[in-house]
Amino acid sequence: MALLGGGVGGAGNPLGGSGSFTGPATALEYIGDFVYAYSGLQSATTALKTYLTFTTGANLIVGLLQTNAPVDDDTSTGGTVSATEITLNNSKIAILKTDGKDENMNASERMELVLPPYTQVLVTMIDDGNEPDRYGSMSFTGRVYRD
Repeated sequence: MALLGGGVGGAGNPLGGSGSFTGPATALEYIGDFVYAYSGLQSATTALKTYLTFTTGANLIVGLLQTNAPVDDDTSTGGTVSATEITLNNSKIAILKTDGKDENMNASERMELVLPPYTQVLVTMIDDGNEPDRYGSMSFTGRVYRD
């Protein structure tokens, strides 16, 4: 069963909900056999910041996490270098680095994830500067595999 309690603007969607997008939600939203979570735009900060956090339900989920380095929403010429950390059940499994600043590496990174049942997922980002006018984001989309 899906866990209730969405993030900013979105409520947890029990299996088979209406399917309409209500806004960014750091929690995992279920629509039939599909799941998603969108962080919305978050200001760059040198403090570790949670972008997505959820616990999977009773089934296996296979999906794709995308992290996007913060960039200036007015000019697109400024940004930050960022590190995204992925933690499953309090075990760090990966760090993805993105660059919206110097543009000498990818501004977005993707990682395929296999999430076992009842797995606590935490995805955080830290940036190389406090830039309230530069925004990063993350998304997770996936498919639920039921017994």
